[in-house]
Amino acid sequence: MIYFEVIMIKKTSCVWNFYKLLVAVLFIAPVSLYAQDRDFTTWASTGFKYKVKPAFTLSGKLEWRTKDDLNKTDRWGLDVGGSYSVLPFLKVAAGYEIHYRNRGGSGWKFRHRYHFDGTLSTRVQRLKLSLRERFQHTFDSGGDELLWRSRAKLAYDIPKCKIEPYASVEMYNGLNRGERFDVQRMRYRGGVVLPLSSDWEADVFYCRQWESKARKDIVGVACTYSF
Repeated sequence: MIYFEVIMIKKTSCVWNFYKLLVAVLFIAPVSLYAQDRDFTTWASTGFKYKVKPAFTLSGKLEWRTKDDLNKTDRWGLDVGGSYSVLPFLKVAAGYEIHYRNRGGSGWKFRHRYHFDGTLSTRVQRLKLSLRERFQHTFDSGGDELLWRSRAKLAYDIPKCKIEPYASVEMYNGLNRGERFDVQRMRYRGGVVLPLSSDWEADVFYCRQWESKARKDIVGVACTYSF
C-alpha cells in the first residue's frame, strides 16, 4: 500500500512538472509579438505508417502549404523516415524531407532536410505526456540552417471515445555559428486526432507560429493510413 502511494505521488509530481514546463515555455516569446507581420495559412498532408516489426515503423508523407493569407502555395513537401522503440518509454527516429518552395521573384526552388529524433513518453492515468528532442539540418543552394527542436506534448485519452485532444509547445534553437542557441521560432499547437475508418485517422489542428520578424496562424489537417 505504501509503495502504491509513493508511485502515485511520483506520477502526480511528473504531471505538475510537465505543466510547469508548458507554462514556462509559453512566456518565452517576446512582447514584440504583436508588432510582427502576420499571415494566415493552411497545411494539408496525407501519409502512411507501416509497422515492419512491433518496434520498427516506416512512414511517409506528402504535404501542401499555403501563404499570403491563402492566396499562394508556399511549398510542396515529401517526407520519409522510420522510428524504432528502444524501450517502452523511449523511441528514436530519423527522416529525410525534400521541399519544392515558392520563392516569389526567385521562382520555385528545391530544399533538402534531414533530422534525428529522440522521444521520451509516459502515461499517467488517462494523460499522455511526451518530450521530443530533434536535431534538424536544412540546406539548399543559398546555404544551410541548423536547429535543435524541443517539443513538449500533452494528450488526453477520453474514456469510451476514440477522439483524442492534445496540446503542444515547440521551441526552435539556432545552432548556426553566432546564434548561440537563441530561440529562432516557437510553435503553440492544439488539435484533435479522430478516426475516419479502421485504417485512416485525421489530425485536425490550429498552430500559432512565432518568429522574430513574422507570425503565422495555421489551420491544418493531416490524414494518415496505418497498415
